[in-house]
Amino acid sequence: MNRTPFYDRHIALNGKMVDFFGWELPVQYSTITLEHTAVRQKAGLFDISHMGQVYVWGKDAEATLQHLVTSDVRKATIGKGIYAHFLNDRGGVIDDLFVFRLEADKFFLIVNASRVQPDLEWMKAQKKSFNITILEAPQAAAFALQGPEAERIMEKVSPQAARLGHHAIGDFSFGDVTALVSRTGYTGEDGFELYGPAGHLLSIWDQLLAAGRPLGLLPCGLGARDTLRTEASYPLYGHELDDKHTPLESGLGWVVSWDKGHFIGREALVKQKSDGIKVKLAGFQVDGGGVVRPGGKIVANGKEVGTVASGTFSPTLGKAIGMAFLPMECANNGFQLKIQLGSREMSAMTVKLPFYKRPVASIK
Repeated sequence: MNRTPFYDRHIALNGKMVDFFGWELPVQYSTITLEHTAVRQKAGLFDISHMGQVYVWGKDAEATLQHLVTSDVRKATIGKGIYAHFLNDRGGVIDDLFVFRLEADKFFLIVNASRVQPDLEWMKAQKKSFNITILEAPQAAAFALQGPEAERIMEKVSPQAARLGHHAIGDFSFGDVTALVSRTGYTGEDGFELYGPAGHLLSIWDQLLAAGRPLGLLPCGLGARDTLRTEASYPLYGHELDDKHTPLESGLGWVVSWDKGHFIGREALVKQKSDGIKVKLAGFQVDGGGVVRPGGKIVANGKEVGTVASGTFSPTLGKAIGMAFLPMECANNGFQLKIQLGSREMSAMTVKLPFYKRPVASIK
């Protein structure tokens, strides 16, 4: 398996290591609930070096990305980023990503770990007559600082980085080293992501961990990252997003800029929008005990209507929750479902997404 530059840090912190798409990463250090709660109430530190970092530059960089992604790249002004999807001709999602503009003709893309090579091959096949260069960053490091105390902790180490706006990106100093810092957050909380050479980020990880410990910062693993993003109803590729479902079916129609002109998959989305979508991503909450897992069968009125895309126990709500693609007639709030896991059957009810949304006062 691949190891990130933080591997020795994980071992020293008693991280329980697992295989995640060929990367050896910590699923937890203490318990998932403790780490989850730290991010909701204080802050957490996550190794995200497995995520793909891709640079696109050249005189046709903007035009190329306008052709490749669903969102309007013109809205990513210098130092800003947008969330977007790559689609196939059928409107299915190839990947979801962030597109940051570093310079007028230079962009920085963050793609999913499981999709790095497919994305690169697809992008290079589609660029055709565009005059651009596409390059995966050499084994670079990345980590995320997330939680309501994230800004306070960042302020102690790099005051300028702490003032970064939402969905913004820039280069900042951390003592004798620098890093590229963005401010998005895949946990449902405020947060920062840091990218750069391993030698730089190892030093910054240590600085932030030391600065954040008195404020309740904990190192966090994949387990808490999944429960946090599920509560916030953020999609994970291979679960709520795949090449068989469109952004409209995933409840992410807002990621499609209809008036920007042509992009790959647009015609299929226009047709689906006109015809009406037949299935929709819905949230559900389990009645009583039990936790659902991806792949569980969903039954309504005695008929199988879907499978669980994501399922977990929500530490914040104290209940089992999940998401699934369901026929439109089953996706309305308050619809009763049965979920089958092997010989076990649980009762559930559809609920409005997201399950959790951070207080408005904490949104920058």
